[in-house]
Parts: sequence; structure tokens; C-alpha cells
Amino acid sequence: MTGWLRVVLIVASLAVMVLVLMKIRKAQMRIADSTFWFLFAAIMVVFAVFPQVPFFFSFLIGIDSPSNFVFLFAIGALFVHEFYLTVELSRLRAKTATLVQHVALREEDEGKDG
Repeated sequence: MTGWLRVVLIVASLAVMVLVLMKIRKAQMRIADSTFWFLFAAIMVVFAVFPQVPFFFSFLIGIDSPSNFVFLFAIGALFVHEFYLTVELSRLRAKTATLVQHVALREEDEGKDG
């Protein structure tokens, strides 16, 4: 892994951490949702500070370059995160539809009484 990639990983990870902290302080992001981003950024810092880690995993998986492993890891982690966000979005859509139906039924009942 090149020195330039290591610097980019550290700077980008620290920038993500600062951005997430700013969003939490402004109440634009829940602390529970920020956990993924802190963990993701921390892992990237570990990869940058200890290049032996991506070397080990790239050798273990059979990837020629540790930088390719870092990119593969990032893409995979983001895919998993996207999947869980999609599941949560589907759950919220179902709850919203149920809520709309309850409100519509309540308004219909109140219209009959009046």
C-alpha cells in the first residue's frame, strides 16, 4: 500500500469522523446511526496506520494488492450498510402506510358521527 493511499485514508477517515460529530451536534443525525460511520472510519485508520493488516487479509483472500483489498472492503461494507438501510426504509414505509390507513379510518368515523 502506497504512502499516498495511507495519507488519503487517514485524512478521509478523520474528515468523516468530524463530519459525523458535527451532524450529531446539530441534531441532524442520531447517535445510533453514526456508529457505522465511526466504526468504518476507525477501521480505515487501522488499515492506514498498520499496513500489515490489509497485507495479511489480502494474502489470506488471494488479492494481489493490499490497496485492492482496502477498496474491496470499503465497497463491501457500504453494500452491507445499504442493504440494512433498505430494510429499514421498507419497514418505515409499511409503518407509514398503516398509519395513513388508521388516520383515514378515524377521520371517516368522525365524519359519520358529526
